[in-house]
Amino acid sequence: MPFNTTKEEKPAKRPRIMVVDDERITRRALELILGSEFDVKMLESGNKAVDHIRQDMDFDVVSLDLNMPGLSGIETLKVIKQHSPTTEVLLVTAFQDIESAKQALKLGAYDYIEKPINKDAYRQSIRQGVRRRQKALASEKAQQQLKIVKAQLVHSEKLSAIGELLAGVVHEINNPLAGILGYSELLLFREQSPEKTHKYIKNIQHSAVLCQKIVQKLLAFSRKQKPKKEYVQVKDIVESTLDLLQHEITKNAVQVVNQFADNVPCTIADSYQLQQVFLNIINNAVQAMKEQTRLGTLTLKSEFDDKSIRISIYDNGPGIPGENLQKIFEPFFTTKPEGQGTGLGLSICYEIIQEHGGNIYVSSELGSGTHFFVELPIAEPDKPLSTVASPDKAEQMPGSKKILVIDEKETGYDLLENMISALEHHADVAHDAFSAKLKLKSENYDVIISNMNMPELSGQQLYEHLNQVKPELLSKILFITSGVISEEVRRFIEQSGIPCISKPFGLNEIQEAVQNIEKFVTVQPLSHKGTKKEYGL
Repeated sequence: MPFNTTKEEKPAKRPRIMVVDDERITRRALELILGSEFDVKMLESGNKAVDHIRQDMDFDVVSLDLNMPGLSGIETLKVIKQHSPTTEVLLVTAFQDIESAKQALKLGAYDYIEKPINKDAYRQSIRQGVRRRQKALASEKAQQQLKIVKAQLVHSEKLSAIGELLAGVVHEINNPLAGILGYSELLLFREQSPEKTHKYIKNIQHSAVLCQKIVQKLLAFSRKQKPKKEYVQVKDIVESTLDLLQHEITKNAVQVVNQFADNVPCTIADSYQLQQVFLNIINNAVQAMKEQTRLGTLTLKSEFDDKSIRISIYDNGPGIPGENLQKIFEPFFTTKPEGQGTGLGLSICYEIIQEHGGNIYVSSELGSGTHFFVELPIAEPDKPLSTVASPDKAEQMPGSKKILVIDEKETGYDLLENMISALEHHADVAHDAFSAKLKLKSENYDVIISNMNMPELSGQQLYEHLNQVKPELLSKILFITSGVISEEVRRFIEQSGIPCISKPFGLNEIQEAVQNIEKFVTVQPLSHKGTKKEYGL
């Protein structure tokens, strides 16, 4: 006998209805009217309805008697709408309560039925309420999906921009790399005079710092993360964007006129999303000017009043035809050849600025150029934004510390050991998970510097191990990362509150982190979000 492989369909879920009435006869009558079509919950007072809705908000419709002892129908309605906005409320009222019923409609009820109740009208009104809630839930779900799709589009457009940036970034890195390679080979080739040795080492250091800045800016821009709005300086974001586009600007012989004021106020924004906006606008301007015979000029200017900051980006390129100007912020509109543009860039810029409470608009004249304006609301922090100093020489700080370095790679632990010694601290090294756990068991340390990707003792494994055996050391951990981390690792770092230093790093970063480890760490249980300070990101 063959098996029946047909998948049995689950019966459709019945709409859930709560009937609230202080009269038992009325409750029974309404239960009979609703019949088996609905899953009905009967309650005799507004107080019980409120208690129930606080525990279980998944009701499609609440049928509510307007005139009850205790908590009134109006007050019950307010609480229901506060706790479960999508639950629809139908008022049942006597003729003399019509004015109260009309007031209830303004507070969120969708309909009212007069006593004596017409069973057909009552049933139809309940069905109407069910349809309204199902529509509201579907709309809510669609909005959530739209947010996800928008986030994916923003990241997709960002990846497209990164692809265009890479050629320029490679060129920018090759120049300092040539200096690093050349000067290091000169030092190894023959012994140099002390003056030349010092000069070559300074040149190597300068070139390495240039590489570090270029890589960090690209990594920061490309990192996929949830939008995080905080106080930011728009001037810093624009100048960082110019750094990323420096190769394209130089290659196309574009002159940049930066007229940004030094005292531009702050705004609350996601810095990477704003950078995406400026990157798109500036890159479009550079590309527009590259074909013209006259010198391309890009002018950046800032203005502000009591309420908003206005950033203007002007190019003296060919301009945009009027018929295209009207469509410039529409999704998928592009004048680029097929395969060279998605048409999403400026539409995403528009969405980002709108979500930040600002505005973006454009004016253009054929043969004269294009003017983009970005307006953002001013939001000044209570305290000045901190800046990270980068002196040539790390300052010697009082107080020698005992530091454990956990890294399996010789280049990693040897560099850290020498840096720690140079800063007059004591370094102890563990090359593997076994020796690290042994040292942590038998010794106490002021700071624990660990490679985030240590085999058999990853950052999360180290955290969990110390949480079990020596939780007092959790606030002493400092992670070293490559700068490229997975979403899972990023989430762990945020939740744990452990600070990080990204490679490459210098003496200053190590010194600041070691001296301030306990000041900056707020260790949290992994189920809760913590705080994090990233050094050198």
